[in-house]
Amino acid sequence: MSRKDGKFQARRIDEKRFELDVRGLTCPYPQLIVTRTLNSLSSDDILEVILDNPPSARDIPPVLEAIGHKISRVSRPDGSTWKIVVQTKKQ
Repeated sequence: MSRKDGKFQARRIDEKRFELDVRGLTCPYPQLIVTRTLNSLSSDDILEVILDNPPSARDIPPVLEAIGHKISRVSRPDGSTWKIVVQTKKQ
């Protein structure tokens, strides 16, 4: 997780791949932060979202798909954490 002045920011993994850790936050904050982050990325960038809020893990993928992003994968690496992999799409 990367925080700058109390704000969550994506960490660059490589040229077109970023990670955003929003563990510890509850609705609606993970969705708002993920959406804001996706808006700041370029088309076809990949954002890996790490979260631990079950309603967010359920609700974020369909919301992102509805606004045009592609959900590549939703996984549960352990019993309390989800990982959502999103490919950005800009109109």
